[in-house]
Amino acid sequence: MSETKDTHNEELNPQFATEQEEIDSINAKAEAAPENTADGANELQLLKNQIVSLTGDLQRERAEFSNFRKRAMTEKAQQAAQTSARLLGDLLPALDAFDQFFASYGPKAEAESAIKAIVDGVALIQKQITRVFSEAGVEEFNPLGQEFDPSIMEALTAQEGDVDKETVSQVFQKGYRIEGRLIRAARVIVAKPKATNEGVQSV
Repeated sequence: MSETKDTHNEELNPQFATEQEEIDSINAKAEAAPENTADGANELQLLKNQIVSLTGDLQRERAEFSNFRKRAMTEKAQQAAQTSARLLGDLLPALDAFDQFFASYGPKAEAESAIKAIVDGVALIQKQITRVFSEAGVEEFNPLGQEFDPSIMEALTAQEGDVDKETVSQVFQKGYRIEGRLIRAARVIVAKPKATNEGVQSV
């Protein structure tokens, strides 16, 4: 398996093959160098040192090249995800329009059969579009009744209420995420704890 990886890397970067050929050449010289003389021993040690140095350089270059390929693949995937997020973000108003439609005509559908047929048809279209979004990794979230989280919610206004902590009391627009990354914050009204007069002394 490692031989296949090395061969693939050498095909992508011919410098690997060139350096490997140089190492092989020095190995051949080392094997042919005489060891029974001082000069031969010194030459052999010199060749061995060169082999160690070149082998280290080659390993470092292969590691750097491998890291470069990984970074390039990661950046490409991130760019694709950002493009998808922008495209899906541009389509979110269409989903908002469905919500507005159902808010207006949904209650009337039960009383008038003609309106019910239209509402049912629009509901089918909404379901198809929602399925496409879901398959693309888009997640809808409706924070009604949840604790207010400014990292994923936009507060349009805040009103005092019977709550212990800031809580979403109304949702104007649902929020959306793609693979955990926020596409659009939910637009909400927040109920906040009522102000108290504890600690205030009367004059």
